[in-house]
This record gives sequence, C-alpha cells and structure tokens, in this order.
Amino acid sequence: MAPSTSVTKVSISGRKKIKMRLTVAITTNADGSCKMPLFFMGKARQPWCFSWQSARKLGFDYANTAKEWVKTALFRCWLAQLNEKMQGMDRHVLLLFDYVSPHRVSEQYFNVTIHFLPPNTSAHLQPQDAAIIRFFESQMTKIRNAHVVNKLDEVLEKVDEMGKENVKINGEQLFNVNNLVAMRWAQEAWGAVTQATSCKLLASLRHT
Repeated sequence: MAPSTSVTKVSISGRKKIKMRLTVAITTNADGSCKMPLFFMGKARQPWCFSWQSARKLGFDYANTAKEWVKTALFRCWLAQLNEKMQGMDRHVLLLFDYVSPHRVSEQYFNVTIHFLPPNTSAHLQPQDAAIIRFFESQMTKIRNAHVVNKLDEVLEKVDEMGKENVKINGEQLFNVNNLVAMRWAQEAWGAVTQATSCKLLASLRHT
C-alpha cells in the first residue's frame, strides 16, 4: 500500500514491494441506499494476524482463494447468499459485472439477475469502477497516510535513543501493515461512502 512514486532531487533506492495481497469485493446499488458488507479474499486460510480468531468473530466476511477455481465457487456462494437476502426483502436486483472467468456462472437466481458489460468498457460504464471504487481508494490513501505520519512522529521522537540507522530501518517499515489492519482500514473507508456521497459521485458520471 506504499506509494509507488516520490518527489526528490537526489537518487534514492527503491522500496521492496510487499507480496501480501487482499482482494476486496465492493457492492452497492445505484443510489447508494443499499451497501453490502465488504467481502475480503486472501491467500491464507487463517492469517496469523487473526490470532486464531475467526474472521466472522472479528467482524469480517473473509475467504481464502489460493486457487483460481475457488474464486468462482466463492462467487456462486456469494450470489446465493445475496439472492436469499433479496428474497427476504422481496426485492429483485440487477448486477453489472465485467466478463472475467470467476463471474461466468451458469446458475439462475430468482431475485438476482446478472448482466455482463461489453469487454473493455467496465471502467466507463460500471459505476463502481468509474466512481465508487475511486472514492473508496482515495479514502484508503487518506487513512494510510495518517497512519504513516503518526508512526513517523513516534519514530522521530525516539531518534536519540534509537540511533540514526535504526530510525532508517523503522522508516522503511512504516508502510508495512498486516491483513487485519488493512481490512479495518477498508471498513473505515467503506463507511465514508455514504448514500449522499454515492449519489453525488454517480451524478457526476452523467455529466462526463
């Protein structure tokens, strides 16, 4: 989650990229009045940062996707749960998806209809890609930057007792956070996407 670029007048060494990755599924309706909880996918079945607690107990919807076929199975399960929820609310919904392999399912659902967007158009036609996700990512960046600034202040306050070399090492680790912290950041960022924000973002798309 560290920034990939910086501004400097001198040559600096690159930062080793963090290999840990999380996929986050974001779902909301057109006017933002119905937001689904974030769905997280990672490679580890039980991330060590969960401290042997279940993801659900920690307040997350999480599943591991070490293999590609698992993504399709998880998607089917997610669709079935959404269909059941919509049945309970007596609602019928249309879902817009890009045509990627995990989304290609043959099952039919009574309360959920799936429509695939034409290839290479989701960034322009899909409201999530064009506005909501962009805003969500900007909120994540704000949260991350605030975290880095706070941690940097803590390091600088201890510069005399730690020594300059250790300060450099700690400075490089400022951007390293575990999955649990990242997921909590994501929930905070998702909470910032209010119905009013969604309406404003989607309204701006109609004028572009």
